[in-house]
Amino acid sequence: MAKVLVIDDEPSIATLVAEIIEGFGHEVCTAFNGLQGLDLIKQNNFDLIISDIMMPHLTGLELFNFVRSNTRLADTPFVLMSAVAHLSKLEGPRQPEAFLVKPFDITRIDEIVQKFLPEPEENQLYNPPIPLSFPFKENFNHSYSSREYGETS
Repeated sequence: MAKVLVIDDEPSIATLVAEIIEGFGHEVCTAFNGLQGLDLIKQNNFDLIISDIMMPHLTGLELFNFVRSNTRLADTPFVLMSAVAHLSKLEGPRQPEAFLVKPFDITRIDEIVQKFLPEPEENQLYNPPIPLSFPFKENFNHSYSSREYGETS
């Protein structure tokens, strides 16, 4: 099971990306601004970092440069994302492994996961419990006669 960090100042996007990656059986941490992301990066070893570019306090580009300049982190695959497509063309020798243009197709995240993360063992796959929306007999609303439903006691 790989460990992934998703950083985005839009909680709905961070949560969506995290849920997709968790569905592949990987552990995901989320941060909602660059400083939270930096704290998590300093405290953990991640197998993949996905970060929005434009965020308050610390941008995704600043995080990317921090990761690339740190010998412990330099080889960590880094994916940048932004709603501004022209930002995908970074100047300089350091380039992220991939770029997500928002709004993105969910299959693009699938491609990134498959490219940069190992396949989890079968017993590590994420299988969320299926919520049951119908009552079980012990929780059945008995305000209706059971004869109406053909039940016998």
